[in-house]
Formats: sequence, C-alpha cells, structure tokens
Amino acid sequence: MRLDARAALQCHEYLHKSFAPACFDLTERAPDSAMMLELKRQGDIHEARVIENLMTKGLDVLVINKDQGEIEKELTTAEALINSTSQIIIGAWISSVCEEKIAELTGRPKLSDPDRVSRPDLLVRVGEGADGKPRWAPVDIKSHDPIEENKSSKIYLSTWDLLLPTQGVESTARLELEDASQLAHYHEHLRTLGLATDEGYVAIIGRDIEQIVWAKLAETALGLAGKGGDAGTDYLFKFDIAKQIVKAAQMRQQDPSLPPASQSALEGHAKFGCGACTFQIICDRELKAHDGGAGHVTLLAGVTKKAQAKYFPDITSIRELAATAGLPKPAEKLQIQAQAWVSKKAILIDPDKDFLIPEFDIEIDIDLENSLAAFQDNGLSEIEGKDRVYLYGYGVHDRTINKDWQSATFDSFADYSNTEEGEYQLLLKTWNFLKEEVASAEAAGKTIGIFHYSSHEKTWWRNFARNHEGKPGVPTLEEVEDFMNDHFEDLLDYSKLVALGTSGYGIKKLAPKAGFNWQVQDPGGALSLLKYKEAVDQSKTQEERDEAIAWLYSYNLDDVRATFAVRDYLRKLSF
Repeated sequence: MRLDARAALQCHEYLHKSFAPACFDLTERAPDSAMMLELKRQGDIHEARVIENLMTKGLDVLVINKDQGEIEKELTTAEALINSTSQIIIGAWISSVCEEKIAELTGRPKLSDPDRVSRPDLLVRVGEGADGKPRWAPVDIKSHDPIEENKSSKIYLSTWDLLLPTQGVESTARLELEDASQLAHYHEHLRTLGLATDEGYVAIIGRDIEQIVWAKLAETALGLAGKGGDAGTDYLFKFDIAKQIVKAAQMRQQDPSLPPASQSALEGHAKFGCGACTFQIICDRELKAHDGGAGHVTLLAGVTKKAQAKYFPDITSIRELAATAGLPKPAEKLQIQAQAWVSKKAILIDPDKDFLIPEFDIEIDIDLENSLAAFQDNGLSEIEGKDRVYLYGYGVHDRTINKDWQSATFDSFADYSNTEEGEYQLLLKTWNFLKEEVASAEAAGKTIGIFHYSSHEKTWWRNFARNHEGKPGVPTLEEVEDFMNDHFEDLLDYSKLVALGTSGYGIKKLAPKAGFNWQVQDPGGALSLLKYKEAVDQSKTQEERDEAIAWLYSYNLDDVRATFAVRDYLRKLSF
C-alpha cells in the first residue's frame, strides 16, 4: 500500500480506521465540513491563479493533462522527468507505473519506492546529475504565507525570472513545517528514483504568487536552536511510524482479534485533527467510553496529546489521572481538570486566589461576527478575500431594576453589503452606541461594565481605529485602548480560573453548563460561514438571503445571551 504526502501528518487513529474499517462501526462517518469544503475551494482558486500567472512567464512548462487516467498521467510524467527539456512540470503523478517507465527510458534496473505515491503541484528542473539525467525539486502551491520566523533555518527567495534556488536571496527563516513535511515526501520519492537534488531543495509558492520560497530540508530546523533535528529527518521518522500503523491496521483488517493498531485521542490540529476528520463522531464516542466511561484524558481542557506524552504518558483515563499522586508540578493544573470532571463539581485551579467577577449596575455584553471567523477560530490562514465585521450583537442589562439577566434587552447592528464602507458604518454605530451607554450610566450615577468573551472583540476595535483611521467619528487607537481599559471585561479570563469538567473553555463548551442552548440548529462558525455567504450572494433569491440573515441574527444574539448565562452560572459557583 502506497501512502501519500499527508500520511506522516495524519492522526494514527485516522490511519487505523482507514485501513481496518471492518473493525469499527463507521456508519456515523461525518461528511466534509462546510469550512473544509470552503478551504479546499479557495485553495483550488489560488492554485489556478498561480498556474495562470506562471504560464505568462515565458518558461518551458509541461502540463500533465489532469483529465487523463492515472496510468496515462504516470507515463507522461516519466517521459517528462527523463526526456523533456521542460523547466517545470505541472501535475506530476509518480507511482509504480511511472517508476517502471523510468527504468525503461533510462535502461537501468527499476528503482522503486513501494511505500510512496507522489503528486506534487510542480516539479522544477534544477540541473543535472553526474549521470546526465535531470534533477528535480518539488514545489507546492499554498494559499497561506509559507514563511515562519526561525533563527536556526534558512530560506532562499526567488522570482520567476530568477527561478532556481541558487539564484535566490538567502534569508533567516523557515518553511512552515507541515509544508516542509509534504515536500520531504516528494523529495524522498525522487531521491529513491535518482532524480532528486543532492542539496534537498524544495519550495513553496504562497500568497505572493511572484515569489518562490526555496529551502534545503537539512536547513529547515526543528526545536530550540535546531536541537530537534531537521524537517527531512523528522518526516522520515513520522512516515516510518505511519507505515507501521498502516501495516498493523491491515493485519487487523484480516484478523480483528489482533490488538488495535492505535487508540483514539483528541487532536486539536486544524487540518489534521478531529474537527476536520470524517471519523470525529466515532472517535468522540470511543473517547467518552474509555475506561468504562471514565473518559480519555485528552477530552480535558488543556490536555493535548503532547501534554499527555510529556507529563503522564502512561495515563489515559481521566479517572486515573484524577487519583494519581506524585505528578510533575506542571501537570497539577491538568489533574484538577480531571478531578472536576470526575466529581462533576467546579474546582478553583488556584485555591489561594479569590474568584470574583466584577459586578456593575449596568452590564452590557457584546459579540461580533466577522466573515472569516470560522477559519481563524480553527487556526487556518489559507483564506482569500477581505475579512469584514458584518454583525454586532449586544445585550443591555440594568441590574438596578431586575437582577435576572433574562430581563436584558437584545439587538444588533448589521451590514451585509460586504464592503469597507459597510463595515465602517456598522462599527461606527456600535462605537457610538457603547459610548452613549457609558455616558448615560455615568450621568445617572450608575456603574457600567462591558463584557465580551476572548480577545476577539478588542482586536477588532483596534482594527477599527487602524483600518478606518481619519474617517469621521473614528477614534484614535489611544482612545480605543483607554475605553477598553476602563470598561471592557473578558469573561474568558475569569472562566479559566476554574476547572469546570469540560473539554475546553469556548463559550459553546461552557453554555450547556449554565443550562443555555442556542435556538438555531448546529450553531457554530462553520455554518455561520455558509449563512454569511448566502446572505451576501446576489445570485440568491431575496427569500434565501433573508432566511440566512434571520439565522445569523438569532445565532449572534444567542452568542450574547450565552455570555450572560455563563457569567450568571460562574457567579453562583461555590467552592
């Protein structure tokens, strides 16, 4: 079984279930999420834009016809790799047929890599070897910025008119490690076939479609001061483990009595983690059932696979973690999370500190919706288009009249024009509204506080001051900072002082604890992304757009209500 370039990055349990499906009930496989489908769509658009731009550069480019069958693609790829004069190959497909054809064309024994199939976006010819055959470097197209800060690594920045890495400008930085891992897969396959560069050159074309970011795998360092090795050796290690998992899974597929090839564990990675996985519902059920229903430790807030491996590698059960003595000090806070889960009681993480959420006569809760939030919330940067605020919900609660938060009034400001002017007007209205509420409260001798959940709101108010600087009514950055320092309270900061027996501190994780549920079905960033697209899509009927807008209105105001409900719940806790 040949594995592709993602195998070294994929969750081991994903590989297990993929190659031993008969050992699981997979009837509840999740479809691709709206967010991941949109991410793929935008990636395809960006790739097409890069290739369209490349074809204008006067380079010798050979394009493998993507409409051909796999065998034809492989045969064409082999001819291009050995006999063409092309500088660039687009759409190469390398597997067993290609390998056999290369042996035929070169007259040498077949050099085979039985573990890999490779489909790099581009291959760039970077010279010839001592055997007179071309040497190729793999290049992938990504719609994110491919460069990360790293003082122990080097990159080489080229342009289309100075294509080769040896013509690039050296800089101290590195490729994103996931990108480097996929490129290492292609390089290793080419190396086995005698067609890779000795230097280990690989490259990414990112958002800047005029720039090629080259690197040598051996110069792409991991860890502090490069002590974690390099991207090439790291890939080989992880790919070898993936092969072992796949082999064990295939054996278990034939004999289900064999032990599991892997075990489920919660993985938060945006592209290769549970949220993007077809097995998420199945694994979630397994995680909760672990150890007779005690639950797997990675269900706990803050307990990542990495933290588990570092602090308590032999403990998988929440029940066991809660009861274990002698854990290293950094693990003590994680153990408190386990104890809260087992006891079903809230526990102060630091009992020596007071837990007191400030109270005000008038409390305002705010929550904004921005067009690309679904991607950002999941740490994804492969997104095209302008990010805009289009909806700002609020609730105003005068606690001098009625202490019950449900007596608050709720509404929102909205703009679905998808324009800079529309965002400016919306944020200006919200800014003026908040300023007026503060002034009115102070004039009446009442205290006032503005609650939000996470730093998201503050970021956007700073953006308002920067992005719309000089427009009528827009505050300076200093005015924004002063106003937020005086009146804003981040409820997330208070939530994190308490272990609540939840799998995270997101508002949608905590709201059920407070007995609050959203009125819309499937509330969350992924569906809000789809609804926003419908709301601004002029090709939709007015009825369809109105339905999407109504959904977003309800969803956003329930986000606001949720912060009220969670705050009320936290205030009533006793320890």
